[in-house]
Amino acid sequence: MTKYKKRALTAVCALALAAGTAMASSVWTTRTLEAQYGDIKVTAAGQPLTLVDASGAPVEAFAVDGTVYLPIRAVGEALGKEIIWDNSTHTVHIGRSPFVEDASQLIETVESVHPAFAQDAVPEGYEAAKAALLAQAEDPDCTMADFTWSAMACLAALGDGHTRLDPFGGVAQPSLDVAWRAEGGGLFLTDEQGALTSTQVIAIGGVPVEAVFATVDRYVAAENQAGRDCNHTAWSASPALLRKAGAALDREGATVLDLLAGGVPATAEVGLRQPQAQSAQRVISTQWMGDVFYVDFNQCVDTPEFQDAAAELRQAVQDGGKVIVDIRGNGGGNSATCGQLLEAMGMSAPSYGAYVRYSPLAQSFYPQFYDQTSGLDYVPPNPSAAKQNPKVQLVVLTDEETFSSANMLAVFVRDGGLGALIGRSPANRPSHYGDILPFQLNHSGLFCTVSHKQWIRPNAADGSDTLAPDRLTAPGEDSLQAALASFS
Repeated sequence: MTKYKKRALTAVCALALAAGTAMASSVWTTRTLEAQYGDIKVTAAGQPLTLVDASGAPVEAFAVDGTVYLPIRAVGEALGKEIIWDNSTHTVHIGRSPFVEDASQLIETVESVHPAFAQDAVPEGYEAAKAALLAQAEDPDCTMADFTWSAMACLAALGDGHTRLDPFGGVAQPSLDVAWRAEGGGLFLTDEQGALTSTQVIAIGGVPVEAVFATVDRYVAAENQAGRDCNHTAWSASPALLRKAGAALDREGATVLDLLAGGVPATAEVGLRQPQAQSAQRVISTQWMGDVFYVDFNQCVDTPEFQDAAAELRQAVQDGGKVIVDIRGNGGGNSATCGQLLEAMGMSAPSYGAYVRYSPLAQSFYPQFYDQTSGLDYVPPNPSAAKQNPKVQLVVLTDEETFSSANMLAVFVRDGGLGALIGRSPANRPSHYGDILPFQLNHSGLFCTVSHKQWIRPNAADGSDTLAPDRLTAPGEDSLQAALASFS
């Protein structure tokens, strides 16, 4: 039989005693109990727990009248749950609310990984957005939608298109059934070729376009004006965003546009367009267009298909020639493929520099490269690594959706003097954050990405936030035809 030591205990509450905080004595009553101590052991999932109080001193469980009392702070913290004592209500909180825990996880992850926090380069609006997220998460009436929008705003405040939250879980969403484009602070209907018309959208569902744009800017990061225009075009058609902006939509998502058509006010009703199934897109394809070798490069992915195309390119220009590399709509991937395409043309890319932020998350993804979990390294750019092939006339086509590694190819060509750029400005800065690390919030299940590098363009002295093409095409203008005409 287990032998217990008996001890008189004047008890107010064993849980509160373990919390190690002050109590309002006027509310408490006292009674004398007989506590039994018998070296009670506690395990969790088969593992023994070492019970200590808030100061780290060992504490022991005991029994009173057949009921075992455990120090709640010691047990909770041993199980990874924060214990909070609310003296005003005499309430012990075991763990924070799920939204508070997710907010803390998001903030701690981003601040330990993103280079801006190690460079003292955090944008001014971040702290306010962070405080708003924590306040929203602590609100007892906080909903999943409330938390999601606040988390999006917190990440958007960093101004990094790679650091973001997916509010829809990767599921394509319906949008307004309308063709328009944001340009120069306005929103204009477009024709079948995508060119701007004279019809300007003044309000959506009763909300002025300027207010809709301001809502987009709050929740979606933009790195430059091209990025803002791209965001305004896409997100102004999102029913979720429009409702957040206060627009009036019916149950099916239809709404009314206020227009200015040739200076005359008008209205138009628009419904919803359901997302279309995306057909599989080839990573890369090639063809001859007269005496021009055309490379349609859609994803920066090193596949057998890519290697075959690079070999075809090498063969096509072995004696020189004209080449168009089309990276419109290329969202990035492996930047090494961009260097390989240039090498196939007898060229060498200038080298990007980088600030690399070490963290436990980065090490977990790249243990073969990172043997440390903190610190910041800098590798300088090397513009002198560029080598042009004078026998090859190269034109690269860009647009707003040329992003990440694909944008780096355009920068290689610009900073290395390797050819010409034709098209639209990318929504990505030439020097930008990137090399994303994914993580998922524990309770809400929301998926996020965070950059752990800042890439510095080869021409580091050029601090432009936008890569301007040598020939800027108008909305709806065929950049490919403009490139072909440039050779004549």
